[in-house]
Amino acid sequence: MNKKIVIGIMAVITLIFIIIASLYISDITKVQKEAKKEELEQNKQEDTNNFYGTVIESNANSIIVEPREGEEIRKSADKISISLGEDNDAIYEVGTNVKVTYSGYVMETYPAQVNVVKIELKSAENFELRFYDKQPQSDEKFHIIINKSETERYDYNIYAYEGNVNILIGKEEISLRKALLEGKITMNEIIAKANQDFPETSSAGYVKSYDDGGSMEYHYPNFTIIKMHTLDGNRDVFIGNKDMTMHKLSTSLSIQKDA
Repeated sequence: MNKKIVIGIMAVITLIFIIIASLYISDITKVQKEAKKEELEQNKQEDTNNFYGTVIESNANSIIVEPREGEEIRKSADKISISLGEDNDAIYEVGTNVKVTYSGYVMETYPAQVNVVKIELKSAENFELRFYDKQPQSDEKFHIIINKSETERYDYNIYAYEGNVNILIGKEEISLRKALLEGKITMNEIIAKANQDFPETSSAGYVKSYDDGGSMEYHYPNFTIIKMHTLDGNRDVFIGNKDMTMHKLSTSLSIQKDA
């Protein structure tokens, strides 16, 4: 065989080997970088703490949060100043419930300060509505839980239909009225959870939407939530038994109005 051809073949084989080796090394390096990144992220998470609280002061670049009673950080301070940075575009209104994740120690100034990792609009890690059917001696179909005239938190009314509504937050069960008025949970969070519980279809129930502007029915096994969103501006919320529907609700409201 011609010597030049042999040299050429060997050169090609060597080049192929170099390419394969380079790709192999590149893959190993990529895997190592990903593993390192995951390790750093895990270490970062292990070094973080969090607390729940309420925004009591707010401006463009910082907020002051009051930790809830029982939070570990409250042993250090009852007010935590949190810097939002110069380019912040988030808006945290006074009264907003937040979950603050931070790293490192608490700087014992007053208000105290922490190195914030993340701020979430969140009142509780886990919560669950508890619906109790009304007693048979009562003829009233529904009663009001929150009247929009009694609080600045809501610009719509919240009703219970044919029963009473409690909420389980952590291990504490209290009336939904008390939880809403004390800011332990918000109606927006309850509706957001309903949207997560029923993304499309679910073995636990179903959701139904209306062409009246966007009203929604969320049917759980033991209760139903109806969030009104009509073209005439009705935004009221009804929480009732598992058989409650927009039709039954409208009929009951008409009967009570005519009574």
